[in-house]
Amino acid sequence: MRQYSLLLLILVYPPMSWSGCREAQLPRDCETLCNFDQQGQVINCELRAAVLLPADSRYEISLFKVLPVLGEYFSTDRCCSTIFPNFNSHRSLLRPLIDMAVYAARSLKLLPHWLKLTFLAQDDGCDATYAQIGAIDNYSKCVHVFFGPTCDYCVASVGRITKFLNAPLITTGGFTFDFTKKKKTCQDEYFMTIRMGNLAFRDIALFLIDILDEYAWKKIHLLYDTNGQAKVAGRHTCQLMMKSIVEYIKKRRDLEYGTFDLDATKISDYPQILKEHVGTSYAGKFSVISSLKKIYFLIQVSCRTQ
Repeated sequence: MRQYSLLLLILVYPPMSWSGCREAQLPRDCETLCNFDQQGQVINCELRAAVLLPADSRYEISLFKVLPVLGEYFSTDRCCSTIFPNFNSHRSLLRPLIDMAVYAARSLKLLPHWLKLTFLAQDDGCDATYAQIGAIDNYSKCVHVFFGPTCDYCVASVGRITKFLNAPLITTGGFTFDFTKKKKTCQDEYFMTIRMGNLAFRDIALFLIDILDEYAWKKIHLLYDTNGQAKVAGRHTCQLMMKSIVEYIKKRRDLEYGTFDLDATKISDYPQILKEHVGTSYAGKFSVISSLKKIYFLIQVSCRTQ
């Protein structure tokens, strides 16, 4: 809870000076949260956040799933009918969720009552180009912060420019190892990109290496489907995870590894593929055929689950 409190304080009380990475500030008169009258009295305070997510419920995190929880955006109906053609017919189902997140934050006194929240939704299609265009368009609408994108390629394209826009990007995505590197200065590629979450592909890689160490295994062969689990992080999710795993395995000179992409392979061909790419090199104390049967069974279970 402490990290969320700190994050909200940063958003609600941002420094008045430019903290982006451009030497010349972009001409914009909407950096401050509050407007004042001639006597110096506060007229209103508003935090504008761009929500960059795909308008496709097949993704784990999408506009259709997130906007109802954010709440205050839905109360205005802006863009909802455009992004969701069946929005009005589903409104009664979404009503119990409206204002959930905002109400919870205010009840915990993480958000002051006088601060108005405005969420500007943008369908990025889980596409890096559309995500970047959406970020620039919303920046012209004077947003203070970006919520999303979450697809890894989109996080990369938007994350590289936010440090020049002086608007942080907050995401639950960004699983690839590149996003877990330090982001403390303008020289860092993804400076002002903030990951919210404790799990990334780096952690899966380190967990796998711990298992190898536990059983004193020195050889590993990584078989993956390039576009598997696209609903989690978009295109090439499994490939990006494998790249992260390889990145950390290469740091260990005592470990040997190989890779194979199953994307163009039929399930019926898996036993032969395993024989060719695993074979006796990875059999250990068990017989090759016995090991292959166990692996083939695990693959079948995984595919049926999907």
